[in-house]
Amino acid sequence: MQASAASVVDLSENAPDQDGLHSTNLSARRDAMRAELAAVRRPLDRELLVDAVWRATWPHDRLMFGSSRLVRVADAVLGGKKVPVHANRGLAGIDGTIATATGIALASQADGAAGVTRVILGDLAFLHDVGALLLPPDEVEPRLQVIVGNDGGGTIFDGLEVAASAPREDLDRVFYTPHTAQLEQLAAAYGWGYQRITTRAALDQALTSPVAGRQLIEVPLPR
Repeated sequence: MQASAASVVDLSENAPDQDGLHSTNLSARRDAMRAELAAVRRPLDRELLVDAVWRATWPHDRLMFGSSRLVRVADAVLGGKKVPVHANRGLAGIDGTIATATGIALASQADGAAGVTRVILGDLAFLHDVGALLLPPDEVEPRLQVIVGNDGGGTIFDGLEVAASAPREDLDRVFYTPHTAQLEQLAAAYGWGYQRITTRAALDQALTSPVAGRQLIEVPLPR
């Protein structure tokens, strides 16, 4: 990651208010419980998503970023960490992200390495390589989590100058390419486990639970 120490954003939740939770004052206890429930139910955004994946990944794991808006968010808010990170660039920027991650997972497992391979990418990069979800029946099952931040189109193009001047319908058709693909049905068709996750607490649980095979985690994001 390229973020400097001064620019890193602390996205961790505040520690529980133990005094409030154990207070004999009903009002103080109620306020502390409401704060805890709000933290558990807090909806995910891009910053929280990349932070959760980064925190759950350790040196014995492997992490791949797709060429999506999420890698730019990660570069802006995450600090340094000794984790093997991969990405496709150049002519293969958006191509083959899931296939590459699958190869990384299988190669590491062949050497007996522990850990999980995770790939975090946007919905368009995911759909661009959806065929890589197919695993030949004679192939070893990789320990692989594919985490898709799904905002329904290519919002990475929001930063282009043309976005401030072109008609919205033209931007949708040429750049944003909105879609209505059902990721859960794709996961079922290709034999992947699937979870749709909307809160940080649920995402943390999914990322830290044992991984035995292929998992697709869909995180809906605001447009």
